[in-house]
Amino acid sequence: MNTEDLNRRYRIELNVSGQGEWSGRIIDELNREIFLHEIKVAWFRKPSFDFFGHDANLSDTQRFISSECRATLDILYSLPNVSWVNDPFAANKAKSKFQQLILAARLGMSVPRTLVTNHPHRVEEFAAETQGFLLTKAVYTPNVVINGRPQGIPSKKIEIEDLKHLGHLFALGPAQLQDYVDKAFELRVTIIGETVFAIKIESQSIEAAKVDWRPFVDSLRHTEFSLPERVQRFCIDFVLQQRLKFGAMDFIVTSDDEYFFLENNPFGQYLWLENKVGLPLTRTMCDYLEGLASGKNATDESV
Repeated sequence: MNTEDLNRRYRIELNVSGQGEWSGRIIDELNREIFLHEIKVAWFRKPSFDFFGHDANLSDTQRFISSECRATLDILYSLPNVSWVNDPFAANKAKSKFQQLILAARLGMSVPRTLVTNHPHRVEEFAAETQGFLLTKAVYTPNVVINGRPQGIPSKKIEIEDLKHLGHLFALGPAQLQDYVDKAFELRVTIIGETVFAIKIESQSIEAAKVDWRPFVDSLRHTEFSLPERVQRFCIDFVLQQRLKFGAMDFIVTSDDEYFFLENNPFGQYLWLENKVGLPLTRTMCDYLEGLASGKNATDESV
């Protein structure tokens, strides 16, 4: 189900009796039915709530309809018979990157020194305490729509002196600054339950990809990587403490073999990793979902 198409492609009905017995169904544009009371497990993949498209100039009526659509989806997310991967309410909290850094540090992992602010003077103070370069990046997502076209804003490495000319821009809205960490390579780690897959990304092999590899992913070498036991344990513990069942983590590894946690995406993508390296990520996810539906992964419900 594509959440943004709720009113365009689907019809929903939910019923509850005076005795608390309930039922529900979704009918799609081909008149196929899904009976909600029969669902045991669902994957909260990558939701979108743009019910009227990428249009910031919504009418009052459209804003009300959007609010009601979102509230209806919240009903689906809270149905008592469904095990979610990941629980939508837990994932919404867990996607905040700032609290991720706090938790990662508490679990013993190195993290970059970070500032989130809309205060230009604080930017100057942060820069004065920095040795080397800084990194500017989005607080949450770099994905934006400009003139109707989805685009990405890459992270940018900047010199401290440049902030004297750019610091005033922070007053326009909150942004994130971090100490820039020199890398030997980067890792994307996918966690499904307690199964961990790590992929090494040779981000430093191409000059343009050294700061932010994402726009150049097709050109970079990917290989399977064996994590140290303590890092693998960290990944599992982190996901459990965030009340998640799935995570997609990014790490920096330095030339001194120090691991820096950057972020975890509860809705992260992985198919390109499977295509490049051949790891059975989709099969593992299917097995995990089937296990939840049959009760084999019942212990995971405690998260």
